[in-house]
Amino acid sequence: SSLGGEVIFSTDDWFAAAEMLLSTEEPQWREGFTEQGKWMDGWETRRKRIPGHDWCIIKLGLPGKVCGIELDTSFFTGNFAPRASVQAIWLDELPVLEARSGGAGKAASKHQFTTAEKLRSDK
Repeated sequence: SSLGGEVIFSTDDWFAAAEMLLSTEEPQWREGFTEQGKWMDGWETRRKRIPGHDWCIIKLGLPGKVCGIELDTSFFTGNFAPRASVQAIWLDELPVLEARSGGAGKAASKHQFTTAEKLRSDK
């Protein structure tokens, strides 16, 4: 996020918002709870009760070539995704997506899902 990157879509931000993926801060442990549960230093979604997985779309702040990515699961002991994948696409214009109202305690609406899926980022 220090270069202008931003989360433009997230399936679920229940316990902690996807914007935490862009943090440049060192991971930290913090005692205490939020309205949604234990405070977490990272993107934390609800347990899936439907098929599929949680995902987000991150708009990079600058054009370029992604040569690496770091997914730090510090402090997610026993509570982390067993795997992750990253897909990338060059778009000449930004997709028209409903603006995010960031923060924990939220999930994508059916309309947001439908619009984001039109990008076919899984193909």
